[in-house]
Amino acid sequence: MARAKRVNESVLPSVNYSQSNNNILYVMMGVITLFLIFLTVKVFALEKKITAGSGTGTAQQESPLSVDNLKKYAKELKFNTGKFNKCLDSGEKKTLVAKETAYGQSLGVQGTPGFFINGQFLAGAFPFQFFKEIIDKQLNGTASTECTAYSTDLQQYCSDPKNLSFNPAAQTVDVKNTTSTGAKNGKVTIVEFSDFQCPYCIRAFPTVEQVLKEYKNDVTFYFKQFPLVQIHPFAQKAAEASLCAEDQGKFWEWHNKIFALEAQGQAQ
Repeated sequence: MARAKRVNESVLPSVNYSQSNNNILYVMMGVITLFLIFLTVKVFALEKKITAGSGTGTAQQESPLSVDNLKKYAKELKFNTGKFNKCLDSGEKKTLVAKETAYGQSLGVQGTPGFFINGQFLAGAFPFQFFKEIIDKQLNGTASTECTAYSTDLQQYCSDPKNLSFNPAAQTVDVKNTTSTGAKNGKVTIVEFSDFQCPYCIRAFPTVEQVLKEYKNDVTFYFKQFPLVQIHPFAQKAAEASLCAEDQGKFWEWHNKIFALEAQGQAQ
């Protein structure tokens, strides 16, 4: 009891300690409040970023490959926009896109772009000289199923059987009812499985143009749909739109416009 009395008698120091503790508490509460405000702002910013990346809401309206913009391009190309818009909105080409994608998968296509040069598979946006070597061997009769028959540059892509970016063992690729450009009956056929939103397909577009220019009498080029919908949210509708354009005999005008826009950084 005497000890408790001595403590109680120290009134002034106790008051000072209490005020000091209260001041510290107020400062800590202020810091916590500011932190919570900062955290809330960051969360809202993150949610906005995620929404933009999901291809919905504002991003859907602003993307150069949004449905509204696809319709705008059709108008610029002087399509029958009523017919085009109806085709696109109805989703009538969705089944055909899925069919071509499944066919590509059955041939071993896993990503885009994937090319079959007289049946020899070349997977990726390779430079022109790789296409040239394969095409020239097809034209001069020296094409081979053996990896070692090709340059050391190409051999590094066909020497590992578990990772064949170039597979010289040709497959038969069905191009019936597939749109084409280039030579009417070329000695070499190139079939590309592609995605209108794919950055590597965009990179390959000038190479394809160069091939068609330099082998205009020898190469027939075919295009098949392979949208990677898991990572490219606008690719599916862009693919459908190209088939709607094909109904009006405008596929290649459409194809070239979309890839030219993307090559200029205007599409995403």
